Amino acid sequence: MRAAANPHLPEGERAPVVLPGLFDRARLIRAARAVLALPVWLQALAVYLVSRLVSLGIMAMVVRTQPVAPWTTGAQTTLNDFLNFWDGGWYGRIAEEWYPTALPVYETGQIAQNQWAFYPLHPLLVRDLSMLTGADFYTIAPVLSTVLGGAAAVVILLLFREVTTHGRALTGLTLVLFFPASPILSTAYAESLTLFLQAIVLLLVLRRQYAWAIGPVFLLALSRPIGVAVAFFLLLHLINRFRRRRIEPYPTGQVVSSWTLGVLSCVAALAHPIHAWIRTGSLTAYTDTEAAWHTGETHILTQWVSAGERWLGMFAPVALLVLVVGMVALLVSPAGRTMGATMQQFCWGYGIYLLLFFTPQTSTLRLLLPLFPLALTLAASRSWAARAIALSAFTVLQIVWVGWLWHFTPPGDLPP
Repeated sequence: MRAAANPHLPEGERAPVVLPGLFDRARLIRAARAVLALPVWLQALAVYLVSRLVSLGIMAMVVRTQPVAPWTTGAQTTLNDFLNFWDGGWYGRIAEEWYPTALPVYETGQIAQNQWAFYPLHPLLVRDLSMLTGADFYTIAPVLSTVLGGAAAVVILLLFREVTTHGRALTGLTLVLFFPASPILSTAYAESLTLFLQAIVLLLVLRRQYAWAIGPVFLLALSRPIGVAVAFFLLLHLINRFRRRRIEPYPTGQVVSSWTLGVLSCVAALAHPIHAWIRTGSLTAYTDTEAAWHTGETHILTQWVSAGERWLGMFAPVALLVLVVGMVALLVSPAGRTMGATMQQFCWGYGIYLLLFFTPQTSTLRLLLPLFPLALTLAASRSWAARAIALSAFTVLQIVWVGWLWHFTPPGDLPP
């Protein structure tokens, strides 16, 4: 700390200046250049480490207020218990029991909540690691998610660097890792796995390595209910490649491999629902199970209107229109174009998927994570202050997300 001159103080006295030069632009630029000189993987993991310390710190703070919950293993809820809350319990049941052969039903005759709503890749990985290490599912699951989150950070940074400057790419990654729902990347959920596989698929498609993307697309479709969105994305991508074939060469090899990928993405999207059909004998086993978390009925598009009417009444149609128009405007804006055509196409595909099949709920923020390319629209700002404000707001909202949604208030609460 040094002293600064102040005309209102007696001669010879100085008022203290706290942390001189902290916000000095030249110093910030030098620090940024030093970070960008590091290897790409080290840049990504450094930002990821800081984000995990923040998120886990928030989790550790909130768990002190958590009463005993269905996932508590002792007299008090520990941090590891807290990281296995909510759907972590369902993934644990899949690892231990697999999927039911008969759909459970409530006394009303409606299909009850069960494991078929959750995809098998994450619990299978955790189960196999548990068998190798001897540690239980609920110890391995958060650790695996955290490791996969780090791998996702590296691939996302490589992806972002394909379409923008290195500085903006790192800023975009930072915003992704500090997103309000980003604490989920250290829990027993499959989000880290999905983010990792999604980033790989986008990178391979962007580089036109379609044949290499076939395996990751199948794995991605078995990690979370994102396969239909990927099929929509690839359809848009293929149409765009065909329309631009005179501007961007579209050789026969890429035509064959890209359309093969597109067709197989549809097969991958149906793999888990078909598995549910074969195992239970019910063609609609998967969709009926998904509906059990909402109204008990499967709807397409109309669920946005009905949910809006419950919350906003007569203003629901206007709110939905504003939401859709706002998303479209963002994607076609100059800032939206900074993410490149491939990531724009994914955001279109995922947005269409959410609009058609997703029911608005308290899990909405978490389900926006696959739209991570939108972070590049914020990173496109030339204002350091704007980026700092966005990052600060995301961090504060993490506290809100963990304290309001991840925290469980007995006897029942809304899921994150």
